[in-house]
Amino acid sequence: MKLLAWISGIIALLLMLCGFIVFVSNGKFLGVNHAVNYFHVANSFLLVSIALLLLNHKKED
Repeated sequence: MKLLAWISGIIALLLMLCGFIVFVSNGKFLGVNHAVNYFHVANSFLLVSIALLLLNHKKED
């Protein structure tokens, strides 16, 4: 469970980096026109990561 949370968090960070690249370059990156799309998906992955970490913490207690 903890490993899945870390993987989800790393994916979120990579998506935020992609969004930053699109924002700075003012162009398409991986076929996406707007940087906001990357940040929306990254937000979802961060929420999944937080939920998995909380579940893991509760499971250990």
